[in-house]
Amino acid sequence: MAAHVPRLARLFTPEYVRRINSQIVFPQQSLVVKPHELESALARPLHQATYTPDSTPALLAATLSFGLIQGHAFLDGNKRTAFFVSNEYLRAMGIPGLADDGRLGEVYSDVIKLADDHIGVASGRVDVAGLAAEYRQK
Repeated sequence: MAAHVPRLARLFTPEYVRRINSQIVFPQQSLVVKPHELESALARPLHQATYTPDSTPALLAATLSFGLIQGHAFLDGNKRTAFFVSNEYLRAMGIPGLADDGRLGEVYSDVIKLADDHIGVASGRVDVAGLAAEYRQK
C-alpha cells in the first residue's frame, strides 16, 4: 500500500485541502493561517511511507490527520477537515472509509468515537499510534 503514497501526494494538494475546508466552514470564509503547516501535514504520509515502507494505510491516514490537527493550518475546521481528508485518503487507497461499512445506527456511533479521537489529538491525549489503531478498527 505504501507504493500508492507518491501518487496520492500529487492528488492531496494544499489547494485540494483548502477547497475541502472552504466547504466545511461555509458560510464562513476559509482562511489558511499557517500555509507551511498545511504543506507539512500533507507531506507526512509520504515521509512515513519512505522511511517505514511497511506502514499500514490506517497509519498513513492517521499521520495525515494528526498533522492537519496538530498543525492547525486553518482558522476554523481543522479537525473536521482532517476527518474528511483522512477518510478520502483511505478511500483513494481502495479501502472503505472510516464510517462506510457500518449499518445506520452504528455509523453514527462510529463517527462520534472518531470525533472524540480527533478532539483527543487536538488536546494531546491521543497520539498517531492511537489514532491509527482507531482507524484500523474502522
